[in-house]
Amino acid sequence: MSRDAGCLLFAGIMILLAAIALPALAAPEEPGVTPTPNPVVADGRIVAGERVGGVRLAMPLDRITALLGRNYKVEEFSAEKIILYEWRSQGFWVSLDAGTRAIRVISVFGPNFAFRTDMGITLLDPWDKAEAAHGKGYRRWEFRQEKTVLIRYPTGLQFGVVNDPGQRLIHGRIFQIGVFPPGDLPPARQP
Repeated sequence: MSRDAGCLLFAGIMILLAAIALPALAAPEEPGVTPTPNPVVADGRIVAGERVGGVRLAMPLDRITALLGRNYKVEEFSAEKIILYEWRSQGFWVSLDAGTRAIRVISVFGPNFAFRTDMGITLLDPWDKAEAAHGKGYRRWEFRQEKTVLIRYPTGLQFGVVNDPGQRLIHGRIFQIGVFPPGDLPPARQP
């Protein structure tokens, strides 16, 4: 199992757990209290080919780490030629090209419900809803062993979808949404 696919499966499980647990943990809103703006979330928009909230593809990595914090894990996958920065507690991945150190993909996953595409698609939405909103002009890769599907639009928008009919609650649901520079970006590893 590749790191990208393993992370995708882990994220799907985390989303399911968060969907079950978060409503029970939600605190009531205090009237008259203005929350402190979160620079990572910013407006919460996922803009194809540009940004996820306040984290932008055009930012240098040191600025991204300053924004997301120093509590990250780094793994290098030499076979795939990528370096993956992961902020698990915030539900962020940043994938770099190992040779050029250029940012390949910025993604959100797990219990990170603060973000949505310009068409209103969020984590845990069914894929059918995203396809209806964003159209059918995408490329699709099925990773059978990892039970995931990677879907990429040439505008620079990607979705990771659970492909496991045995898991009815999460099958066909989005567990990862990311952005990459517009154009054709094949996965780091072919299925």
